Amino acid sequence: MVSVYRSSKVAGLIAAWLCVVSLQAGAQPTFPEKPSREHFFVDEASMIEAPQRAEIDKVAAALLKDEQIGLIVVTIPSLLDYNAGGFSIQQYAQALFDQWGIGSKDRNYGMLLLVSKGDRGARIELGRTWAGTHDAQSEQIMDQLILPEFRSGRFSEGILAGVRGLDAMARGLALPKKKTPWWVPVLFIVSIALIIGVIVNLFKTGRKGWGWALIAALGVMLFFMLRSAARGGGSGGAFGGGFSGGGGASGSW
Repeated sequence: MVSVYRSSKVAGLIAAWLCVVSLQAGAQPTFPEKPSREHFFVDEASMIEAPQRAEIDKVAAALLKDEQIGLIVVTIPSLLDYNAGGFSIQQYAQALFDQWGIGSKDRNYGMLLLVSKGDRGARIELGRTWAGTHDAQSEQIMDQLILPEFRSGRFSEGILAGVRGLDAMARGLALPKKKTPWWVPVLFIVSIALIIGVIVNLFKTGRKGWGWALIAALGVMLFFMLRSAARGGGSGGAFGGGFSGGGGASGSW
């Protein structure tokens, strides 16, 4: 009887454990809150010191302005803290990337650097438009810039080194640039023709002609229109509905 009771108890414990595992496996992961618009990092694991925080924001803001590429850094205490104990660091990075919509739908070049301190793991996740073409560079950034610093306990410095590496990688790509609007060359030609006409008018009328005012107005207008075209109309922030799947690299220390 005792043997049967013990066997029954063990079987019950095993069944309960399997039930818990099953529930955990089916549970949905949770995610940190997005950073505010002026910041490009979420430091839930308190791994980034003040000087590096400021520099991360500076580098990421410039990249977003210049290339319309959103670069976000996230540190978490562990995957378990976000109901993701059954996830790999790559799986959770992809889920976080998609949940936040890093990057934009039309220019899906977003970048995420995720660090899980308790799991001693890090992941670079890229937006789908990268299409796996820069996995080797991502691995180089991870292996040569980030992990050596982490292994020395210099987490803040390693994260910043990773951000700088990703910024260099993004700027070195032959990214598809927005085509110059059709009206820019037309406007340029028309402006040249008008300027020639104005010069002829000035020779005929001297300083009293309308040419001087027109030259000034055309110069100011052309400057602002060309600058607007070069900027591509703005980016709308680092979160614009982008999604993961473009490759990246994982590492541990």
